[in-house]
Parts: sequence; C-alpha cells; structure tokens
Amino acid sequence: MRKILALFTVSALLLGGCVTTQQGQTSKTATGAAIGAVAGGVLGAATGPKGANKGKRVLIGAVAGAIIGGTIGYILDQQAKQMGEDLGVKPIDNTNPEAPQVTGAPITESKPVAVVKEPNRVRVVLKDSLLFDLNSYQLKPEARETLRRLARTLSQNPDNVIVVAGFTDSTGSFDYNIKLSEKRAESVKNELVLNGVDPTRVLIFGCGPKKPIAPNNTPEGRSLNRRVEILVYPKGVTIPHPCN
Repeated sequence: MRKILALFTVSALLLGGCVTTQQGQTSKTATGAAIGAVAGGVLGAATGPKGANKGKRVLIGAVAGAIIGGTIGYILDQQAKQMGEDLGVKPIDNTNPEAPQVTGAPITESKPVAVVKEPNRVRVVLKDSLLFDLNSYQLKPEARETLRRLARTLSQNPDNVIVVAGFTDSTGSFDYNIKLSEKRAESVKNELVLNGVDPTRVLIFGCGPKKPIAPNNTPEGRSLNRRVEILVYPKGVTIPHPCN
C-alpha cells in the first residue's frame, strides 16, 4: 500500500506543478513535463531489480520522465511558433483544456492557413486552393515556396515524425477522392523531401472525404474540407490514424 501511495504522491506533486502563463494558459512545456513524470514514475516502479528501493526508483523515473516530457513540449512549442512565422499566422493553442478549444475548422476563406498546437503534436492546415488547382495534384509555384520554408523548420528537429494527410469534400466518386487526396499528400511529401526533410520521417495518407471539418452541404463547407494537413509528432508517441 505504501508503494502505491508513493507512486501517486510523486505523480500528483508533479502534475500539480503545471504553471500558467501571464495570459492564464497552461504552459505546454509544464504539461508535457507532468505527463512525462507520470509515465516515468510508472516505468521506474515497474523496472529494476527485486529488493531494490522501489520508492527511489519511482522518484528517479518520475524526474526523468518530467525532463523528457518537458523537452518534448518545449520542442513542439518552438516548432509551432516557427511554423507560424513561416506561414505568417499566429498559432492556435489547443493544449490548455481549461481554455476555449478550436474544435471545428481552424481555417476560413479569408484565413486559409492555420497552425494549431495540440497535445503531443503540431497541426498545420492548408486549404487546397493554396497548393493546387482544381482536381490537380501538381503543386503551384507559390506552394513550393511555402513548403520550402516549412521544410527548413522541420529539418531542424530530425527526431520528429511527420504525417501528411490529404482531404477532399464529399462530391464525386469516393475512390477518386481517396486517390486524389493521396496524390496530393504525396506531392507535399516530395516537396518537403526535396528541401531536406528525411523521407523516412514522413508518412502519407489519402483520406478523401473522411473527417470533414465543416458541413459538406454548403459550397463554403466543402471548400474548407478540401485541405492538406501536416501533423508533427515527437518521437515515441502513439500516432493516431489521421483519417479516423
């Protein structure tokens, strides 16, 4: 019972250490540290030779996890900031559960680009018209420059995993939309690779009309659903399927 209590005491103390910024938002670095502390504490308790001081192993594991989690949070914070500068937008912070969350479309007709900080990832959303002509998967010249800037930032953190997912609206054949969205994702990946991103770090998915961010029953909604998302994950985290 004492061993279990020790584990939860350390976890609770470190979770309670989340700080808030002057704007009242929870620091993503602190949140990452707290999550890492819990994971590290569990790992520390579960490993090590029998008969060793398990409470000590919990503390060591929690501290190590806090350092790792805090580092991940800091790296993602910095990448979101830099990618926002690359694209000329202010990142949306969805890492604070107590603050209002952007749950719908982070882009609009007048603001076709968004950088969203989310727990354990940074999400870049690009409206398709910025990248491609209608029904095309050939990148526009100006899109190549945008992706070149993003590639420079992504190359600075070679341990991160990058997921590129293409999306369409619901009009037309499902199979056609899946293939078009996959070819568009592949075009974006190829441009990132051409500009220095390691191809083994990049996964591509064609989601077609799956996972809409706006209603498909209006022209405005369909326009927002036609997009490409670039998702940046720290090494070692579980990556959900982007189409689900």
